[in-house]
Amino acid sequence: MSRRPSRGARPAAAPRNLELEITGLGLQGDGLAAHDGVPVFVPYTVPGDRVLARVDGRRGDGWLATPLTVLTPGAARVAAPCPLFGRCGGCALQHLDDAAYGAWKRDLLVSQLARAGLDGAAIGEIRRVAAGSRRRAAFAFHHRRGQVLLGFNARASHEVVDVSACLLLAPPLSAVLPALRQVLAAVTEDGCDGDAVLTLTDTGLDLLVDAPARLDLFDRQRLAAFAESADLARLSWRRPGGGMAEPVARRRSPLVSFAGVAVDLPPGAFLQPSREGEALLTGLVVEAVADRQPVADLYCGVGTFALALAGKAPVHAVEGDGEAVAALRRAATGLKLTVELRDLSADPLPAGELRRFQAVVVDPPRVGCKAQAEILAATGPPRLVMVSCNPASLARDLAILTGGGYRLLSVTPVDQFPWTAHLEAVAVLDRPLP
Repeated sequence: MSRRPSRGARPAAAPRNLELEITGLGLQGDGLAAHDGVPVFVPYTVPGDRVLARVDGRRGDGWLATPLTVLTPGAARVAAPCPLFGRCGGCALQHLDDAAYGAWKRDLLVSQLARAGLDGAAIGEIRRVAAGSRRRAAFAFHHRRGQVLLGFNARASHEVVDVSACLLLAPPLSAVLPALRQVLAAVTEDGCDGDAVLTLTDTGLDLLVDAPARLDLFDRQRLAAFAESADLARLSWRRPGGGMAEPVARRRSPLVSFAGVAVDLPPGAFLQPSREGEALLTGLVVEAVADRQPVADLYCGVGTFALALAGKAPVHAVEGDGEAVAALRRAATGLKLTVELRDLSADPLPAGELRRFQAVVVDPPRVGCKAQAEILAATGPPRLVMVSCNPASLARDLAILTGGGYRLLSVTPVDQFPWTAHLEAVAVLDRPLP
């Protein structure tokens, strides 16, 4: 479904309006069409659509167009369930039926592995998390003439689309938005832009506000009253360039349990977006590691995988975020778990330290772990588990590893972000005995 029109000459000038037939979907979920051999990208369309579209400008070697009218709908087109779809930039594919969406999402991984020269035979069926389960979200806000717009940015824009509820979110996150909007209007000035990160922990909502506003005593009192009325676990405030977040109200410790071990989350800490998705990923990782020990967990965060593995094997966990490391160390008391503060992107774990492990789990950021993958390819352990949130960087890193002698056993796509182009995956590799 990700077939792309063949490349043509760079267009000199774009026509105003075009009738187009959509032949596939691109990597971001935009419909793909062609005009005189030039690729045209048309958001919010599906294969089989015939549309009248306005060309807005160039994108790469083609044009980006806005659909004006669907002249003939494709078979996979459905009514989007959200009234803000098309305005809010959070979702790209609510108009695509479920079967076609699932096939396209899996094909994102297939196509990226193929581009890297890897066989897609190892790719399993996609595992999907239902909408309405997301426990963590970052909202943009803008104060305009005494009122605050709070929601998500419009597509390819910094304009904030005001959101009263979201189908992707766990209900407690949507429920607090009206009161959060009011208190932000009270403590910020006209023109203020910021972000509000809400996380649903085991002990309640945790809120981190990133904004340039300086809080006076009355602002703090308003925020504390809001935290009380909304029953927040904690409310923190962080100014740009201000370093660590400042706790404004801490009514309970914002705890999240991993394998029965409670971790006190640092403000804004990375967390898998849904409990269901976390369970899927953790299950795949634990199954792949099996009884191999000792284990290294690289880019471990606050211990999502390390704590699940430490119940039956010694684990060495490595992370570059100091607050996450401190939180994991406090939680790991009494476990067979050591924690190291290390920026693996700048200072990968060297071969001499890797040789003692029988299994290594790697969960890097979106850019992947090219430098670490090159070291693993040369001297890595018998079993390697790669967890990724970016099929493109995963494919690059897997090509490095298989080029170094690893065998790719399986790749499982996991969709925690319904109706978007974001996809996670767990890849399992082993190094055959010489």
